Order: sequence, then C-alpha cells, then structure tokens
Amino acid sequence: MVEQRGPAEADVVVAGGGPAGVVLAYLLTRAGLRVVLLEAQKDFNRRFRGDTLAPAVLDYLDELGLADEILRTIPHATARTFEWHTPKKTYTIARYDKTSTKHPYYALIPQALFLPHVVELAAAHPGFTVRMRAKVNKLLHDGTGRVCGVRYVDEEGRHEVRARLVVAADGRNSKVRVLAGARTTELGASLDLLWREFPRRDGDPALSGLQLFGHRLGTIAVLNQVDRWQIGFTIEAGSFPRLRSGGPGAVAEALKASLPWLGDRVDAVEDLGEFTLLPVRITTVDRWYRPGVLLIGDAAHVISPVGGNGINFAICDAAETANQVAGVLLDGGPDADLDAACEQVEQRRRPPVQVEQERQVRIERKSAGRIRAGLDSPAPPLRLIAAVKPLARLFGSLGARSVLAPAAPADVIRRGGGRPA
Repeated sequence: MVEQRGPAEADVVVAGGGPAGVVLAYLLTRAGLRVVLLEAQKDFNRRFRGDTLAPAVLDYLDELGLADEILRTIPHATARTFEWHTPKKTYTIARYDKTSTKHPYYALIPQALFLPHVVELAAAHPGFTVRMRAKVNKLLHDGTGRVCGVRYVDEEGRHEVRARLVVAADGRNSKVRVLAGARTTELGASLDLLWREFPRRDGDPALSGLQLFGHRLGTIAVLNQVDRWQIGFTIEAGSFPRLRSGGPGAVAEALKASLPWLGDRVDAVEDLGEFTLLPVRITTVDRWYRPGVLLIGDAAHVISPVGGNGINFAICDAAETANQVAGVLLDGGPDADLDAACEQVEQRRRPPVQVEQERQVRIERKSAGRIRAGLDSPAPPLRLIAAVKPLARLFGSLGARSVLAPAAPADVIRRGGGRPA
C-alpha cells in the first residue's frame, strides 16, 4: 500500500542531498519550480567528503548573492596556496592569487554545514519540499515507458511523487542510476584512501587543508573540519590488507613523523580497522539521460577524491542543469524540449569531466609508482614548478580553471522567477 506523505506531484524530484542535489534543488526552487528533494540519510553530516570550493565556484555563488553570507556565517578555512611537505622541505606547488578578483583562494567549508545552509535557503521558497530518510526504490513510468516519478520509502511507509523530471544526484553508488539501467565503466583503480578523524586541540597548527605531507608509505592530507581533523592517507590500491596485518605501527609512525603535533591522539589508534577505507575509483557512465531521468554529480561520473574537486564538478553540473531545464519546465514545454535540454546538460558537462578524469588516471598511476618506490617528495616537474614562483602561480590558475567556471545563472534563476501568469 502506498501512503501519500508530502506532495504527490512536483516539477522535479531530486534524489540525493549531496552538493549536486542540494544546489540544483535550490536553483530550481529559486526559479519558481516545485521541487522535492529526497535524502536517504537522517542528516547531511557525511564523513570524509571533499569540502574545497574553488575560486570559480565561489564567484558563481557570488553571482547568486550567496557567497558573502556563506563565508560570513559558516566556519571555514581558506587556502591561497597548495603545499607539499617533506621532512626536509616544503614545496609550494600552486598559488591561487590570480584565479579570481574577489575570491583568489579555495574555501574549505565543511559539507555538514554548507548543505543544510543551502537547504534552508531553498526552504524559503514555497515550491520546495525535503524528505529525510527517504530512499528511492522504484522509478515510475507512463504508458510510453517514460520515467514520470519515483516511489520511495521512509519511516512512515511507501510514497510516490510524480514529476516531469527525476534527477539522480545520489552519489557514486547511485540507486537511481541502477534503476535507470545506466552502465558504468571503471577508468582507474591505482590508489586507496584511509580516513580517520582526530579531535582538534588548542595549539594545533592552522592548516587549511590544501597541504600534503609526503611519506614513503604514501601522502597524507589534513582537512580542517572546525572542531576536528580529517586525515586522509593515500596508499597503493589493494595494499590495505597487507598494512592491516602488520598492525597500526607503520601507519601510526608515518602520521607521527609527518604530523608530530597529533601526539597521543595517534597513540590511541589500536587497529587500522579504525580507519575508513575508501577505494579511489574513477567511473564513467554510458549516458547521463534517459527520457524523464537525468544523472548528475557522482551518479554520472565519479571524480577521484584525491584532488578534492568532486564538489566543484557537482556544483557545475547543478548550475548547467538548472539553466537548461528551468525555462522549459516553467513554460510547460513538450517532453521533446525537456529531452533536448537534458541532452544539452550532458553535451556541455561531459567534455570537461572527461578531461579531468583522464588527468586523474594519469596522476594516480604515477602516484602509485612513487609510493611503490618509497618516495616522499613531489615528482620532478612539480619540484621545478615550486622553485619558480611565476610557474606556481600559472599552475595554480590552470589547476583552478580545470574545474571550469559554472555556467552563469540564467536570468530566471538570477532574479528569482515563477510561472507565467
């Protein structure tokens, strides 16, 4: 039996409350559409998510009138450089001072704070509904086979929402992608990540999160999460069972050697099972769109977490999707126009994603080779860049632009829209 809870109809159902889904839901609601956001978990506090908002993404949020408030109200760190530390030397590999006039830095904003903030902004518009602990388990189809909504389950039972468009933004293990019959291809599997949280203490260094610490076992990333540190230890893919069988000693010693200020917090680690193993997989999907359902973010393309750019690509996807579909839906255009708009999203977004994924595959293969060789310093080309400040500035600008700027918001989104009278 299906029990109705919340709206039975919407213009768009967005499955997944990560950056792609939340930002898209906000943009479409701001344009005047009826949007239902379905999030499978009880809150937006996920562990070990990338938090680095690129300069171009901050500029995009500024166009919407959001950046100043976000930066003023949400605790965060900023990074104007990217540094690689070894026991003997620090290499400044990228400088971001020429990436933006207003935001010449990366802002490391915890998603656990950023996502609820954007949801609150969406909730200020009458067309927005969010359902937590809502798991999509079926796509609804009309008589022609076109997707026309979803069935989901929550603590109160099963419910249905019919919509002209279903957007899958439910992550790398997307349920909606499976239901839509999309096929995935894995492009790279050279690295794995070990993640663990440690409490922050007074006197800890003021690290932004765009620092790597080189060690012969792998590289160590330290993410500032306001009241805690997230430590990401990059290791060669498939090496975790071997490392774990030797106990926590090797990894603990690497952490203490690279981050001595963690001290007794590392000593408290008794087993590597206390770390979360995140396989670094770079995945592509055959097609992002089927009639009535569109895939974006990690549901459409898994970006390696090593570079921290997944959130930026997700927001770019959301921006392009909103621009393409908002006008069609507001005007009540035919399905053919909606199909064409969704196909445009893939045509515009797939090329930069593909370029980034190919770059990541190359980088990760080389990184795995350096880990096998026990090298703790960056590769020679990166050391050369670090030695010449203008090269580091150029490298920073090129790296930041690899994300590409989100498409400028359409007028109906910028000004806040609505359906024609």
